Amino acid sequence: MLDLHAPIEPGKSAAGFEIGQLLSHIESALKDRRDVTYVPGFDLNAALSANAGALVIRGMGSGASIHFGQDVVRLIFSSDGRLGCIYVFDQKSGTHQGMGYLGSYKGVGTGEPLSKLTDLEPYEYDDGDEMYYRLDAAGDYLPGLAIAANHAEASEHGSTPIDGYCVHDWTVFNAKS
Repeated sequence: MLDLHAPIEPGKSAAGFEIGQLLSHIESALKDRRDVTYVPGFDLNAALSANAGALVIRGMGSGASIHFGQDVVRLIFSSDGRLGCIYVFDQKSGTHQGMGYLGSYKGVGTGEPLSKLTDLEPYEYDDGDEMYYRLDAAGDYLPGLAIAANHAEASEHGSTPIDGYCVHDWTVFNAKS
């Protein structure tokens, strides 16, 4: 199940999970799990700071989410319970600092300079999502992967760390149950 060393495969998998997996199958395998329902006033930051296992949150958006540890891995599910998005992050602060996701995409992990990716293939920053997306030869976004990093000019990518990756298939959220 959870594998902090698993490779990142755009549109397919990360952290030992696969896009399309059912929430019910993942939940049944969780050992140290806390279930909460999001309501106005719920302090998500406090809940994540105290989380040592798996925090399952319902009522925040259309589907459930599972957060591992202090949000090192975040799974987002559709309203019909299918995994549509896997976030993996570097852990920059808190009691688990430096214990972030250890897998990589094209040999580049979280915490490494953004230039290690932007030197390999073209990316464009999306101000709305606040993420970088890979581009094809025509300049269109390639589906399946986004890079979480601060917006920076290309000349600054060498000093801009990759905060995380988002492996996704947005069609999972648009499908009718």
